[in-house]
Amino acid sequence: MTVAAARTGTLSMAAALLLYGGLSVPAPPALRGVELSIGLLILLSIGWKWPLAVASGHALRTPTGAGWMPSGMQWMPSGMQWMPVAVAAFAWLLWVPLLRGAALGWDAVDILRDVVPLLYLFLPVLLVPALRAAGRTAVRALAGGVGIAGLLLALRWWRQADWGFGAIGSRAMADGGAYLLNAPAVLFAAVVLPATALSLIGIGVRFRYWLAAIPCAVGGALCLAALAGAVHRTALGLALLSLSLIALWWARRQAWLALPLLIGLGLAAAVGGDALVGAWQQAAEKTRLTGINARWEEAAAVIEHAVASPWALLFGDGWGARIANPAVGGWRVGYTHTLASYSLLKTGLCGMVALAAYLGALVRPWCGLLAADPPLALAVVPPLAMALCLHTSFKYLDTGVILSLMLLAAECRKGLSEP
Repeated sequence: MTVAAARTGTLSMAAALLLYGGLSVPAPPALRGVELSIGLLILLSIGWKWPLAVASGHALRTPTGAGWMPSGMQWMPSGMQWMPVAVAAFAWLLWVPLLRGAALGWDAVDILRDVVPLLYLFLPVLLVPALRAAGRTAVRALAGGVGIAGLLLALRWWRQADWGFGAIGSRAMADGGAYLLNAPAVLFAAVVLPATALSLIGIGVRFRYWLAAIPCAVGGALCLAALAGAVHRTALGLALLSLSLIALWWARRQAWLALPLLIGLGLAAAVGGDALVGAWQQAAEKTRLTGINARWEEAAAVIEHAVASPWALLFGDGWGARIANPAVGGWRVGYTHTLASYSLLKTGLCGMVALAAYLGALVRPWCGLLAADPPLALAVVPPLAMALCLHTSFKYLDTGVILSLMLLAAECRKGLSEP
């Protein structure tokens, strides 16, 4: 992949993210023009030859020792050791559950609703080889694209909430039918925008850096306020924890930053102290009333279903399968609220092993990113933790983009700590 092609793909991906944040929704109920446009832009970013090689398994052929790499990259880059594992896992999870779902006669629309999220989850397999030649440009474009998309989604939510900032801490505001705040991009923006503001202040020797920090801080505050207003307690807690660790890292690196940090905290307490206390109380009350939203009951239902048949236990019921889910009142739906129970239901223990191998292969690049650029490594943790462990957002486009960003940044080793 040439540098020019990689930069073109980067621009296409950034445009897709802006369309996603401005006009689409995390889980569109139907395929509309905007979703088709996003899909075409993603296809323009990754091309068509490499996706076909991955889907067919041809990418696993290694006559030269690294034949799985796209044209022009017939060597094993130091940061790409995760790729063979990811390609093998994707091939298994695409075809085995697909064939089983077809054999069991599941509806084609339901099957498609499972296959598309699989493509999103394995987007790094397709996107990272296409963009890696662009280097730091790709990292900046993806980080900025996801951050702006998250801010746009938060602003759209505030608009449907009639800009009711005064309601924070006094009453829980509705998520809305589109569930815009469930997008991992919103949680990423809630961390990366304030972290970028702090980075601009921390290394900025020019006045324009300080000016640029203001809109970043305001955008991050809007995302955090949206999460607080809708009482997204776990997401908000993860965001604040990540920001605290980033602030501590910067304060250790630049001791004088402790002063603006303390001033910022003081202003936040003075301006929105009552709202902050109220938001904390609402989160505690929601936890008391709902606990973990019937996640244990949902997992128990999936396990009971899986152990009823050795085929279901080993290979799942395939893409398109439905289950009577106690987390949604016993309705038969095609999803569960955690990736673990979802993969057990659809792909069985074999699929869970393949998925665990893929996600496990991504841990080492994240550790490398943590050593090279702690702010960015910490910024990707909250949305990925929510998506991969606690929420249905593992099925959303932005989860795959954030994973791709993490892997590209791990190779580039430059990000928020060097704006």
